[in-house]
Amino acid sequence: MARLISPWTPILLITLWLWAGLAQAEPTDELVRVDARGEAEIQYDDLNSARMRALRKAIENASMQVSAQVHSTQVMENGNLTVDYLRVNSAAQVRDIHIMSEGREGDLYAVDITARVASDQVCANVMANHYRKSVAVTGFSMEHPEQATLGHLGAVDRELAAYLVNGLSGMAGVRALNANGMTLYPNNPLSAPTQLSPRMTLTSAVDAAKSLGAQFVISGVIRDMAMENPDAPRARRWDGWLEKVGLSKASRTRHFVFDVFIHDGYSGALVFQSRYSTYGLWNERNNARVGFATGKFFGTDYGQEVDRLMRQAMSDIQQTIQCQPFMATITQVDGKRLFVDTGAASGLRPGDFLSVYRTSQHFDRQGEGFWQISDTRLVAEVKQVQPHFAIAELSIGSERLNLQMDDLVMGW
Repeated sequence: MARLISPWTPILLITLWLWAGLAQAEPTDELVRVDARGEAEIQYDDLNSARMRALRKAIENASMQVSAQVHSTQVMENGNLTVDYLRVNSAAQVRDIHIMSEGREGDLYAVDITARVASDQVCANVMANHYRKSVAVTGFSMEHPEQATLGHLGAVDRELAAYLVNGLSGMAGVRALNANGMTLYPNNPLSAPTQLSPRMTLTSAVDAAKSLGAQFVISGVIRDMAMENPDAPRARRWDGWLEKVGLSKASRTRHFVFDVFIHDGYSGALVFQSRYSTYGLWNERNNARVGFATGKFFGTDYGQEVDRLMRQAMSDIQQTIQCQPFMATITQVDGKRLFVDTGAASGLRPGDFLSVYRTSQHFDRQGEGFWQISDTRLVAEVKQVQPHFAIAELSIGSERLNLQMDDLVMGW
């Protein structure tokens, strides 16, 4: 098999290194040396695209050799098998990838690699990219707004979102946008996020993402901020002495429970959902003007517990988004050139390769609209990067793929 060498090989290897998550984690488990092969069909005589897909397949095969999980689902109706679904995924991380041979074999492009694989989980889809995904954090609805009266925490619906934005902005792989003036569940937070279409998507998340230019939309509901013993007296310095003689009083315990939802901005699909709960002592006067996320708030025992809880939520959000593919909208198509609506702020660099996807809207039997994303099986190479947009180039004319504005590019 002939070895094919091209001037973009170093750039592709750098991209592959980033895919494998080398910049994200240090080796923690024993590494296993494996050999793997990947093949991809060559379409439109585009070797770039076939090579990228063959490399991706080789990485997946290397990961499967070390750690694979098989999930099977079967659905029976009237004694007949109607759905037989088999899914195999891996939680192994692939490192130190070396291409041993590569080249065209008829209508296929084949790549043989050797790599070291660790079984520690990084991302469920095996590969983590280095791009910063745009995330819009909307305001949090309140299930019981009257519970925020104590301490004058009424701005918690907006301040909680702002606090998350500040924390997420310093994390890898996330570009957070403050949209706390917008809420996705203004009328019935009790049922959130069940205000979904039959396909389990939230159309308002798609609308919000398009208007804000974000890949993901974070929303949530504050479920509980109530005092456990609202009539309990405030703690005093001599309470400890009273306890020693057998006299005690109810503690001023206050709860904080909130839900976080992450929706994909292109399909409206729910990609993450979690509930966070804590409690702490609230010893402020009933008429004290504390405010949420202020210095005085975080000086209380309750505020410190809430701070720890929100940091845990931010860590979970960051991990979820980090393991998602990078996606951006095509804003203009000109021959072989594609204009992408994000640039240097997302970490795009000249020489990067992005997979190209078509989008189309369909309607189900109930008349609910949903978006379908189709892989063209081709890639575009980034040629120019500006602060707010980038230009990528295909190896063939875009008219052969019928690419339109609002189609997508994706980085794995």
